[in-house]
Amino acid sequence: MDRMLRPRLLLPLLLLPLLASCGRHEPLEAPEAAAASAPPLAAPALSPALQRRGGWLGVVLATESVDVTADSQGRLAAVYVQIGDTVRQGDRLASLDPRLVAQDLEMARSGLQASEADAGRTRAELSEAEARWDRRRKNPEIFSKEDLSEAELRVTTARSAVEVAQARVAEQRARVRQLQTSVGQTDIRAPFAGRVAERFADPGAQVGPGTPVVKLISGGDLQVRAAVPPDDARQLTTGSRVIARIRDLGLDVPGRVERIAPAVDTASQMVFVEIHLEPAPPVAGRLQAGLVVDVRPVTS
Repeated sequence: MDRMLRPRLLLPLLLLPLLASCGRHEPLEAPEAAAASAPPLAAPALSPALQRRGGWLGVVLATESVDVTADSQGRLAAVYVQIGDTVRQGDRLASLDPRLVAQDLEMARSGLQASEADAGRTRAELSEAEARWDRRRKNPEIFSKEDLSEAELRVTTARSAVEVAQARVAEQRARVRQLQTSVGQTDIRAPFAGRVAERFADPGAQVGPGTPVVKLISGGDLQVRAAVPPDDARQLTTGSRVIARIRDLGLDVPGRVERIAPAVDTASQMVFVEIHLEPAPPVAGRLQAGLVVDVRPVTS
């Protein structure tokens, strides 16, 4: 891809990988391992060519973003938050109806008892078949070959039935343990402090393990992930100063480069760069994840 594409042509291609990374993403690898632990140094002067080329397209991201899911299966009794609410770590976001979980537990316990009874019956049948086969094997002259073969087959069949019954018992025991744990996990809580960005389910909805209930984003610092042409990226280092122009707000926010991807992205032929924003307090409250920005290097 020509790195001089206009931003409006680059936007559809760029936003897909950028927005896909709005979840809890792994940070980009710094160009040098030592840069992460060393104290920040003054950014080197940028070349005149880089200063003339203008901005790079980027998207504002939350430092942490996660879909908070249910740990167990059940029906939502309540959802306590709305989009935009601020929560603390450990705050209750939603809860499951405990009555349904308790009913499922009782049914699972009944199923376990039935499976254990069936396993006992199959073990008794195996003992009987083995005794029958043992008697015939010790007195082969009394019984016909067909009788001996039938007795041996009964032993084999009974052993298979015991294995199946024991597997069912193990499955039912695991189900009971899972539901016993679920009884104490009817509350869905915030894994970190932040803001509710999206609400996926309402009271009455049936959910299961892994079903998203709300999206939570961190309420702390925001960052920008920008797509930078490879030639420009080679002139950037950790600590390089930049300005992010927030398109929708018409605001300029200073920042500095935190991480630079070690390889060119195959799809966009760009290098992704993560930038830590440093907004003034009045501006910080207006920033939101998902805003499109134009990033340009500091020229002085």
